[in-house]
Amino acid sequence: MSPVLILYAVLLAIAVLGLWAAYRVLGTPSRLTPGDYTLVLEDLLQAVTRASARLRAALQAPDSESALEDVAQESRKIFQTGYYQTLRLRPASGPDSGQAPRTALGQACEAYDWATRMLSSESRSNPAIRRAVLELMDAGDRELDRARQGLATPPPSPGRSAP
Repeated sequence: MSPVLILYAVLLAIAVLGLWAAYRVLGTPSRLTPGDYTLVLEDLLQAVTRASARLRAALQAPDSESALEDVAQESRKIFQTGYYQTLRLRPASGPDSGQAPRTALGQACEAYDWATRMLSSESRSNPAIRRAVLELMDAGDRELDRARQGLATPPPSPGRSAP
């Protein structure tokens, strides 16, 4: 066998091991105790709520366009992180009582993310784009309200059925 073929085989093996390790780390959902799971969801809800409020205030302020673009870029990071967290979070055991609020929170993050993408484009001064951004933000607000209500509702006790 030639040394080049051996080198390629070793590099292929290293690449396969690296991909396998990345899958093990990134591919498995985060498993949390029920108390921590609820706490992380509530913290995520608060972070997304603050970021959406800053974004809406920047959108409605008559300030410069660059300030709006800066707020949109900062907020997008929060919304993207929030969206991926809602995909990964799971309780360690038992039923997933936070599944509905987690889904609503993920949908809100997705709507806000698209709004920030539109605000970061060159077309942000277009009135049609502004209307679309406001509609996306209103949809995100509705999903945040659903998530907030879902987190405020106590989970049913094990011996009783849900109403």
